[in-house]
Amino acid sequence: MAMPQRDDTIEAIKRLDALLEYAFMHGGEEEAARLREELRKLTDEV
Repeated sequence: MAMPQRDDTIEAIKRLDALLEYAFMHGGEEEAARLREELRKLTDEV
């Protein structure tokens, strides 16, 4: 994986992780499930 692409992937993982934590803290269970799936897809690509 090229460095810029890897950096973008890392930033996307960080962003999704923060959004997932926010969703959990605020009771957004459906949003958390959606974000968890998106994060899983992104990490499966790596």
